Amino acid sequence: MFDQLVESSAVKTRSNRWMYFTVTAALWVSFLTGVIIWGIVAYDAKLNEQFAALTLLAPPPPPPPPPPPPPAAAPVKVVKVEAPTGFVAAKEPPKEIKPPSAKPPVIASSSVGDVGGQPGGVPGGVPGGVPGGVPGGVVGPSTASEPPPPPPPPKEEPRPTIIRKSGGVLQGSATRRVEPNYPPLAKAARVSGAVVVEVTVDEQGSVISARALSGHPLLKDAAVAAAKNWKFTPTMLSGAPVKVVGAITFNFNL
Repeated sequence: MFDQLVESSAVKTRSNRWMYFTVTAALWVSFLTGVIIWGIVAYDAKLNEQFAALTLLAPPPPPPPPPPPPPAAAPVKVVKVEAPTGFVAAKEPPKEIKPPSAKPPVIASSSVGDVGGQPGGVPGGVPGGVPGGVPGGVVGPSTASEPPPPPPPPKEEPRPTIIRKSGGVLQGSATRRVEPNYPPLAKAARVSGAVVVEVTVDEQGSVISARALSGHPLLKDAAVAAAKNWKFTPTMLSGAPVKVVGAITFNFNL
């Protein structure tokens, strides 16, 4: 039983020790927390005082004044002017009509001895006259040079006249005839017939162009080549040589 009492007293002493330690720790924590909170509040108050002092020392600058309004444009006054129409009568009729003077008008000079702005003039002179001229002479031409007359229009050269002759008449005036060569391909194909070639003859009688009008395609080239070598007598119209257009017929027979 004594052992139990000793053990219970030891347990009680241990529990009291833990309770004392817990209460002491709680008090210290409360004290430290209060000190920290008080320091934070005091620091914030000091910062607020410093900010208020700075605000009082440096007031904000005033806002800039608003820009002045633009000046109002002056009103434009429109004046309507009506031109007089028809005949306008004079306010007062002339009281006396002077008769025409027989003397020539005198032109005011710019200086003594000058008439019409020309040095060396005489009274009664004509503006534009020759200095030192004879009074009563013929009025000379104006000093301003007149523009030269326009050049005459160029003469149109007469276009060369081309006349057309029939095939018989044209072939009758030929001075050299060239027969066409029979194409070997046309001969092998047993192709025959007539080919009509239109030719243009210049003023000297030479063929300057030729084209086939009708005929077999295998025979046209040979006929055109032969027609270009023909020669004709120059054709005259009103004493001048002219070009001639006509046709030549070539017959291809096997």
